[in-house]
Amino acid sequence: MNAKAEIASLRIGMIGSGFIAKFHLQALVEVRHVAVTGVFSPTPTHREALARETNERELGPCLAYDSLEAMLTSGSVDAAWLLGPNFARLDTMRVIHRLVKQGRTKLVAIACEKPLARTLAEAREMLRLAEDAGLNHGYLENQVFAPAVQRGKEIIWRRAVPSSGRPYLARAAEEHSGPHRPWFWQGGQQGGGVLSDMTCHSVEVARFLLSRPGSARGELRPVSANATVSNLKWTRPYYVAKLKQMMGASVDYASRPAEDFARGAIVLRDREGHEAVIEATNSWAYVGPGLRIQIELLGPPNIPWSSVRSIPPSRYSCRATSPASRAKIWSKSRTPSKA
Repeated sequence: MNAKAEIASLRIGMIGSGFIAKFHLQALVEVRHVAVTGVFSPTPTHREALARETNERELGPCLAYDSLEAMLTSGSVDAAWLLGPNFARLDTMRVIHRLVKQGRTKLVAIACEKPLARTLAEAREMLRLAEDAGLNHGYLENQVFAPAVQRGKEIIWRRAVPSSGRPYLARAAEEHSGPHRPWFWQGGQQGGGVLSDMTCHSVEVARFLLSRPGSARGELRPVSANATVSNLKWTRPYYVAKLKQMMGASVDYASRPAEDFARGAIVLRDREGHEAVIEATNSWAYVGPGLRIQIELLGPPNIPWSSVRSIPPSRYSCRATSPASRAKIWSKSRTPSKA
């Protein structure tokens, strides 16, 4: 990340005005020292609606622009939020790179929705363009910032790890019933299926929980990674027909499916040579509204966290308690029942 002059209030330009952009707008209401000052998307009604909502939420003043170049050269945007479709990411980044190199924009940073690109080659080019332009850059993550995850990690590493040792297994699962736009169901435009759509969240939150607070990302070194994908739900005849009805004839999972289930395992090694494992499970096969998230951190300390609980229950091993506490626990567990 490059050093830049401090910005008192960050002015964001949103590239994209669809489903995910609205969630970012809702989240930014809770962020200090930030304003959304511009919106560009190729759909006039969508960009106008998002700009209007931005101003109604008092996050502006925000203008809707009829071209990406017009927004970036307006002088009113410090950072761009790249929220457009996956198949347009690289072309958008090339425009940003060109304008920065030509000195026509005051842009200092780019934040990109996941996935960074559709393929590894595209992702590497995205990174090269951002670095060559001298931009601060990052990708937009959410699960690691959930209050229950933040607080759960803080408690485990402060209270349990010093006496019992660090955690060694993190499991994370995320499921919903599928994407909201036709292009997202199509592997060529999205870059795959649920593996590229959701597994990044599960892997990152698991890595975050396994990592020592304040440590560099390289503290846990990847040793191996493997994944399995499958088609569980949306290739069945009933769901093939339902998907065509919802998304149109271009989404044909009888002949051109993308995976709707993925499971991955990553083996990591810490600086002392001890191994830790991330297990991630993701699907578009969930039946019901909303999102199901389940996160567990296992080892000498143990903390399960679930989206259905507002406060995560915490369980520690006996090694994480003082001798007096252990005596109390043992005494209570040995007390005969009076029932």
